[in-house]
Amino acid sequence: MEIILPENPKKYGDSLLFECNISNTILHEIANENIFLSDVLSAWSDVTHNLETKTSSKTILWNNKDITSNNKTFFYKYWFERSIKYVDQLYDFRIKDFYSFDDICYIYGIPSNNFLKYYTLIKSIPIHIKSEINTNNTPCTQTKFVENILGRKNKNKIFYTLQIKNPTENSKTQNKWQVLFGEHELNWKHIFTMPYKATVESTLRNFQYKYIHRIIATNKYLFKCKLSNSNLCDFCSENIETIEHLFWECKHIQPIWNQLAIFLEQQQLNVKLSFLNIRGARGLKAANTPHKILVIGAH
Repeated sequence: MEIILPENPKKYGDSLLFECNISNTILHEIANENIFLSDVLSAWSDVTHNLETKTSSKTILWNNKDITSNNKTFFYKYWFERSIKYVDQLYDFRIKDFYSFDDICYIYGIPSNNFLKYYTLIKSIPIHIKSEINTNNTPCTQTKFVENILGRKNKNKIFYTLQIKNPTENSKTQNKWQVLFGEHELNWKHIFTMPYKATVESTLRNFQYKYIHRIIATNKYLFKCKLSNSNLCDFCSENIETIEHLFWECKHIQPIWNQLAIFLEQQQLNVKLSFLNIRGARGLKAANTPHKILVIGAH
């Protein structure tokens, strides 16, 4: 049987009313609009009250006559829509206490201006419920991070934040560069930040970003994607066009670096140009004029 609820119960969570330890105040308010529904809820409440009681950790927060402030029960519609329903969802079993407000905001995406709402709610939870939760040996099966994921509709931002917060291993791109450098350990923090220190020009920064992340469309890549008829270099047509070949090894590119080496020597700038040094200069040292020159040269 399907019960069509009138408008009044919607502000209490619709069918949630059948799960709550509902107060007489709410029953009277519903009775003003639908006395039949009020009688049904009252009878249902009497029946469930005599059934085996759920553990305090699974006590429903909303519309609960045992959890009140100024004789009024709680129902935060937005919180309910964020999947907050039970007392134990506010409780951190690892520290045997309720979560801090910052933790609740992180886990469920609650607005930061709901500070008073949260502390009014947890302060209104009766002592006997808190005591039973404190002695509850329920194992903690979910971390705050897992709870955060379960409490959000859009989870992309959470996973992105996790990826950039504490990286545990180098990317495939970093590993490729590391192989080229051999035993030389690369300082990736400097490599990734150098383009922003060497120049303010967006075009150069964009190019350097693509270069470092190896997302420049060389013929080797395009041929593999069947977007080019050949994987050979467009300049020399002799070797496979890789990033290393295109920007350093090609016989048509070498004269450019030779001219740059002469210019740097004339300016008394002590920068030795080689495959290793070019890449080292792009990320391993502090930003200065030679760094920008090298970025421009590659571009």
